[in-house]
Amino acid sequence: MSDKGYEIDGLPVWYHPFRLDKWFALGDIQRANLRERIRQEQAAAGADISDEAIEKLYKVAEYADRRKRGSEYPRSFLRRIRSHHVQNDGIVFDMARIGPHLEATWSDDITLKNVMPWRTSIYVHIGATLEYDHDNPASLIEGFYVTHTDSPVRGWILTFVTNYQNWDRREHDMPGTTKANFDRFFSFTVPEDADVAKLDYKQLKIIGDKALARKANRWHLARLATNAMLYLSRGRPDVQGTMSTFNEETKDTKKTRIYECGADELDWNIDWSDVTLVPGRWIVDDPGAEGRPMVTRWVPPKGLLPPDREKYLKDGGKVLEFRTGPLRSER
Repeated sequence: MSDKGYEIDGLPVWYHPFRLDKWFALGDIQRANLRERIRQEQAAAGADISDEAIEKLYKVAEYADRRKRGSEYPRSFLRRIRSHHVQNDGIVFDMARIGPHLEATWSDDITLKNVMPWRTSIYVHIGATLEYDHDNPASLIEGFYVTHTDSPVRGWILTFVTNYQNWDRREHDMPGTTKANFDRFFSFTVPEDADVAKLDYKQLKIIGDKALARKANRWHLARLATNAMLYLSRGRPDVQGTMSTFNEETKDTKKTRIYECGADELDWNIDWSDVTLVPGRWIVDDPGAEGRPMVTRWVPPKGLLPPDREKYLKDGGKVLEFRTGPLRSER
């Protein structure tokens, strides 16, 4: 059976919203596969394979799994976020290619007031970030939902979600395993009048996996999400609709539009494992007002050769350095 879902340039892509849609239809398949596994194990052991015996063993295994599933609140929260996303056309922006460039862009003196990233709810796919560390579970974060809210504070809910390792084996996982994978997310609200770079993210209320949030660099992730929103607030953002194939494997997902971002405007020759950069920055052409969205311009990060670096620093410039690990700045 194919496991491609959406295809971009012939490559299989499963974005979080579509995995989430599939989750709601997985339970019956997983329970049927559990019964079949029990039957096969019983047959291999030469034990009783009557329907009564299989059902008894199934109930024991299913009950043990159900006890480990915990609260249903995370699932209901994700349902609400996804529902609002779908009501806003369910748009997915794939920024995996420009993610490093956005991470290397500073967003000082920026608030999210009057920002309108196409809709009041979008999903942005980033993939692996420059702060990837295989020993840190927070490195599994692959994207985020951006959702506008008026209560309890007016601002933007940022919901950071993780990938699902071994997604191709999902139908053979226990329901508790699948729930644990989807519960690995966290969310907080950035007030629209807060300076994104100066906000104390440790003081914001966390919804979801609090342990994951503690291991994540929330300031870094919030800045990345902010930069994605500012990218879409430009007068003419570089976004291109994809020729996405919707095949039988995605029949339980909600069809949507997918846009790839930044295909034509950046330097793709940067070696992110060893580079010194002048940080990117934003120019606000129009701060916006009630009913008129902010309009921005992006000055992407630019590589510096060693001789230029020294002169730039002596002149008071600021650089970012990437050396096969988390980014480091010099001021």
